[in-house]
Formats: sequence, C-alpha cells, structure tokens
Amino acid sequence: MMSAPHSTTGNFYVRYFYLPASTDRYAEVIEVLNSRSEVIEVPMREEDVELHAFFARPLTGRELESYRRNEVWKVFSAWEEVKHDHFEFDLPDDLVEQLLRFRYIFGLHEEMAA
Repeated sequence: MMSAPHSTTGNFYVRYFYLPASTDRYAEVIEVLNSRSEVIEVPMREEDVELHAFFARPLTGRELESYRRNEVWKVFSAWEEVKHDHFEFDLPDDLVEQLLRFRYIFGLHEEMAA
C-alpha cells in the first residue's frame, strides 16, 4: 500500500507508518527520518507491533542538515501536527498534499473528536 513519489532503493528516506488506536492509546502517525526499511517494530507493553510504511519521500535539504544520518522517529497524534512540522522543514506543497490525503484513510483522534 506504500505510496512513494520516487524510488526508495539504497537511500535514506522519510517513511510514514500508522499505529492504530488501542483501548489505552489513541492512533498515531510515526514519521521515521533516515529510514532504510519499509517495516518497523514498535515496542508495546503487550507485544511488539510490526508496521509497514504507507508513504515514503526523500529527505529535504533542511532535514539532511538537521538529522544527518541519524534515524529519528517523530510521533504525531494529529494531522495538523504533521502539516505544521512539514512546513517548518520546507517540504514542497505538493508532497504535503499527497501525504495529507492519507488522513481520510488513517484517522487520528483530532478528526474523530470533531
């Protein structure tokens, strides 16, 4: 199901994963910068959860400067947080729009409360 505007082989990318809600936690979008894999394992209290990326994109120049080659996880509980974070790193508007289309598939608490 992963959507990517460019090929993702052999380079560092930003990948997005959806962690569904559970009885004690809201759903979240996990952004992994400098990701080399389309799959991550998220440690959970009961058992680890394996997630598959739903979107991938190359890092921006500002992200490369900020994070170098370190893998960094950012966790978002609202799509507005994702949008705000991406404007701070000069992500092109068309890529932001491609990413935000997933809010209709992967609902977060902000949308469910509205």
